[in-house]
Amino acid sequence: MRFRWWKFGNAHLPLSFAALIFAGTLLLLLPGVLESGEMSLIDAVFTACSAVCLNGLSVIPAHEFSFAGQFILLVLIQLGCFGILSLSAMILLLLGRGLSFSNTLVMYNLNDRFSRACTESLVRTVVGYTLISEAVGFVLMLPGFLFRGIGFWESVWYSLFYSIGSFCNAGIGPLAGDIAEAGRYVQVISIALIIFGGIGVYVIYDLLEMLRNRRHRLRLHSRIVLTATSVLLVAGTLVLWSTSMLPSAETLTFWDALYLSASSRTAGYTPVDIGLLPQATVIIIMVLMLVGGSPGGAAGGVKTTALAVVFAALISSFKGDREVIIGNRSIDWRIVLRAFTIVVIFLLFSLSGSLILNALFPHKDSLRSAFEVVSALSGTGLSMGGFTRELNSAGKLFIIFFMFIGRVGPLSIILFFVGREKPGHLRYPHERVIIG
Repeated sequence: MRFRWWKFGNAHLPLSFAALIFAGTLLLLLPGVLESGEMSLIDAVFTACSAVCLNGLSVIPAHEFSFAGQFILLVLIQLGCFGILSLSAMILLLLGRGLSFSNTLVMYNLNDRFSRACTESLVRTVVGYTLISEAVGFVLMLPGFLFRGIGFWESVWYSLFYSIGSFCNAGIGPLAGDIAEAGRYVQVISIALIIFGGIGVYVIYDLLEMLRNRRHRLRLHSRIVLTATSVLLVAGTLVLWSTSMLPSAETLTFWDALYLSASSRTAGYTPVDIGLLPQATVIIIMVLMLVGGSPGGAAGGVKTTALAVVFAALISSFKGDREVIIGNRSIDWRIVLRAFTIVVIFLLFSLSGSLILNALFPHKDSLRSAFEVVSALSGTGLSMGGFTRELNSAGKLFIIFFMFIGRVGPLSIILFFVGREKPGHLRYPHERVIIG
């Protein structure tokens, strides 16, 4: 029987995350994980899935965990950030064995842009960039906690946790009041880590190549990511800030709007109570959550590049162009179809999930149900008014499914497409279809 590597890769990704969630569940069921009491099985599965999938939704706040419990969460977050494939590649590289051809091929098709020859270098960049960014964030955050009168060892732990949590876009933190209690200085470092963790290692790899070789020009992917990230950060801040001024019990300061603009694209930390914001502001946050970060990063969501391709296709359609053009480059029609597929799937899952969750909790506001589903699917972890902690067992299982799908779904879709690509020798005759 002929072995097809893409079928293995397509199944390997969700199975790897499922195995890590299973291991995390067993660890969280150990005695002493919580400060008081023991965790139920469903809560352990929910918490492990949230940590591994870098989501942040929680049925039990992290500050109610013991040090051992928080340490388990942090390890799950870090492993989830690397991803099982990157972690396996790192172990092989450290052992000096290098990547096998099949593993290199899987990694190559995950990024879909770099040559096979530089994939091993890319994996090293993934690991090195992650660890260095988190280490720098830890050092910079430490004075912020110390100056707030927190003990040295507590400050060390909070700095380590929020540094890794921010870079990994995890949305889980050991402080009772979330990032709001950390102060502005720590929040500044947190924003930087969120952005660096969300733009993707492919962009960082590209920027490093440009520094090494002055003649190297940024690839189109990198230019799209950097432009989209800047536009979304600025536009999101201004829109959130302006809409929050509507009659409400809570008005965002400009700084809170800036932080929320960065965090709502899958980081999940919040300086304010989302449930107190006006509906218009909440809807904008939902849009930002769906957009998410960029490929190759810790963030989830549709991804900035997919949205950019969709918008470029719409503009090309309005202009009557026969090709989709971005930055004086023509985009392959297969990439366009993948982008539309991912966007449509996310929208369909968001809509159907919102309807189902609203049916499970008819006494809850529809907007809160939709917000919870979008937050789970996009890997954000924000919640309105503590909705997550009010879920029953059926609701928790439902959100677990959406957290898992939101994390492994987009990559699995790309692997599925890659595995089904065929040489296009046969062409069918064209025929028009009336669509309007």
